[in-house]
Amino acid sequence: MNTDDDEQVTPAQIEPKRWQCCHCGGTGVDSYGDTCPHCHGLGFC
Repeated sequence: MNTDDDEQVTPAQIEPKRWQCCHCGGTGVDSYGDTCPHCHGLGFC
């Protein structure tokens, strides 16, 4: 059994989930052409 304390385990890289904004449909603008207040113009939450 190998018990080297020098070995480090690197954590798995997990991408964050991005959900399409349900208020603007992912466009980033509301029906008036202004920046969507719910996603701040990003199109995802």
